[in-house]
Formats: sequence, structure tokens, C-alpha cells
Amino acid sequence: MSDYLIRLNPAEKMTSEVLKRLPLRSGVHSGGISEERLQSLIFCHPKSLPISEIDPTYEGIVPVCTELKTQSGYIDALFVNPLGRIVLVEFKLWRNPEARREVIGQILDYAKDLASWNYEDLQTRLSLKSGRTENVLFKLVQRQNPELNEKAFVDNVSRNLKRGEFLLLIVGDGIQEGVENIVGFVQRHSGLHFNLALVEAAIYKDADDIVINPRVLARTEIVDRFVIEGQLGAVVPSDNDDIDDAVKTNTLTKQKQANQRFWDLVVDGFTFSDPSIDPKSAFWPSPCRDSTLYVQVRNTSFNGWALFFGAFINRSQRLMGCYFAVRKGQARETRIYESILDSIAELREEIGEDLEHWHNPADRPRIGFKKAGYLSFLAKDSEGEVYREAVAWMKTHLDRLVSHLHPRVQSMLSDDD
Repeated sequence: MSDYLIRLNPAEKMTSEVLKRLPLRSGVHSGGISEERLQSLIFCHPKSLPISEIDPTYEGIVPVCTELKTQSGYIDALFVNPLGRIVLVEFKLWRNPEARREVIGQILDYAKDLASWNYEDLQTRLSLKSGRTENVLFKLVQRQNPELNEKAFVDNVSRNLKRGEFLLLIVGDGIQEGVENIVGFVQRHSGLHFNLALVEAAIYKDADDIVINPRVLARTEIVDRFVIEGQLGAVVPSDNDDIDDAVKTNTLTKQKQANQRFWDLVVDGFTFSDPSIDPKSAFWPSPCRDSTLYVQVRNTSFNGWALFFGAFINRSQRLMGCYFAVRKGQARETRIYESILDSIAELREEIGEDLEHWHNPADRPRIGFKKAGYLSFLAKDSEGEVYREAVAWMKTHLDRLVSHLHPRVQSMLSDDD
């Protein structure tokens, strides 16, 4: 970024003024700005944050509070949007270069603390801080979104807290220095489903005013991100298109109801032969109302979604099945996937001769099982014989695929490390 900012005044025949960027570590006595002042300005004007460049599903954030106390310390600023998506912001003017890693550790600790809370915990802390006994979080957002449904909002916030699914922003005036080390540090903390971005707040000064220009650092593109789809905020791999011909809406259509009924029966009483996988937390989303149900592969990049399992129903192609896949652009996981593919003949002896390798319509590779046939049973009585057989087929083949490949992948990941 340039050290100069040009301001034009159209009302005065396009006269211009050149604003010089304040040097890093400029204190208030030299015309700079304090962290507290930066925090206050951006908290009051959240639209100044480049949220749409980072993740559009977090757009429309509403200021909730500053200095929210957690076990690990105080969160500088907390925001939430109408979809219940939570944003944590830490402000750091890099007076001390050694503090870079410290602030990364801080915001990760705050995220872990927040992920241990439920909605009632968050509500209690906000009520204590504000002195209000009502549903403070909901009321703050409803004030700007009058049509907001309270139950849906509370459910979404609760789900995001449980998943540890947050947007973490570090806003500072010099974080471009040493950003590679920061990114490496973040990538080793994949226990939560957070998305982190580094925002540089360039500070300019003229005679009377301070101008702050926040921007996402281009180099933060190497930070692993989620692709988030749908109002419920399901974290899913973006290259998936084993999707049936349903129109993707937030309305619970008859087709979505049929999807949910099927997946509920698949998940009900499900146990993996691999004891390291807890079926109570393995499936995403829950409940599933779309055509694909996912199982995460722990310890992989992209916050655990570089490798993943999917189970799908595809009405338009009259197919159902399950597969193992790799996200595009993940070098380490692609090597592992290709190694497993090379051993597919051996895997067929272990898992079943009906194990297949195919590419989906987006030319993304899949290893798994497919079952062709009419799926009209999805709209019928779930007690019917054909329906029960389909549920049993999905349970058996999904367990067979996941429980055989998951331990192998974990071993390969360990060897690679």
C-alpha cells in the first residue's frame, strides 16, 4: 500500500490534498492513534471492515460489546449478524514486533473460550455487562433487522457456538511484516472451525482529521478458509455438486422434508466400526435437509475439510451413494488421496468389489459406492420395505467406506508430519 492517500474535493474544482500515512508505532503525541481509539471507531462503524472480501456470510454485523470477559481475558470487540454469525476482533498497533504471535494466541484462546459457552452463557455475560435482563443479543440485532425471527436466531447462534465457528479478525497497522509466520501458527490450530483474516488499518493524518483505511491483506489468502452455504451456516467443501435438482432455498420444502426424514433415519443409531469416530458429532449438518451429508476428516488442512466423506441422494440422476474426496488446491491431502486411489484394487478386496472411482460433473474425483435406481421411495412411507432397504444400504456402505479409509488417512497424515 502507498504511503500517501489522495483526497479530491469535487465541490472545489477537484482540488486535491495528499495525506501522508503515519509511520508505524506513531503514538498519540506524534499525531497517531491509540488502540483504544481505533477500537472505538471501528466498533461504532462496523461497515468500515472489509467483511464482504473475507466471507460474505458474515455481512451485516451488528456491534454487541467491547471488552467481553472470558477465562483467557477480554475480547476487544464482539459482533454478530442476523444469521447468528459471530465475529471477534482484536486491535493491535504493532508498537512491539514481538507481540504479533501473542495477539494470535490471544484471539485463538478467546475463540476456544467462546466455543465452550452455550447461548445462555453468552446471554448471561451480556446481561451482566449491559445491566439488561432481556435477550440482549437478539434485541441488538432485531433493532436493525425488525423481521428477525428470535427462535431461528438463537438456534443459529447456539449452533455456531457449539461448532466454534467464528470469524476472527486482527486489525492493526503493520501486520504485513512477518505474516507468513503468523499464518503458519494459525494453521496449527485447527480444532475450531474459525476463519481468520488479517486486516491492515492504514492510518493517515491531515491537519485536522485522522483517516483510517482498513483492507484485507492479499497475502492472507493463504490462510485456510471455509466455504459456508445456507442460512444455517453449514461448513461444507465448496467443490461439492452431487446435488439433486432441488431449488436451494431457505424454505423447508416437501423435498427438504423428505431429505431430512431419510438422513435422520440414516444417522439414528449409527455407529462406526472405527471407534475413534464419535457418531454423535461426526455428521454435518445436523439436521441435514439437503442432498448431501458430510463427515469431516480430522487433522487435515482447510480446518479439517481438505479431505472429507459425503453421502448423497441425487434425484435427477436417480443415484444415491457415498464417497471419499479431496478439496481442490490442497497439496498434501491430494497426495494422500492419490495414494489411496493407487491402492484401489487392494481396497476392493478389503471393502468390497463394488468400490468405484468416478468424477462428479465438476470433474472432481470420488472414491466410493453408488446405487442406481428410482428414488421415488423418498416421498413415501418410511416404514416401507424399499425405504428400509435404502437406509440400511446407506448405513452399511458409509460405515464400510469411512471406517476403512479414516484410520488409513490418519496414519498417512502422521507419517507425512
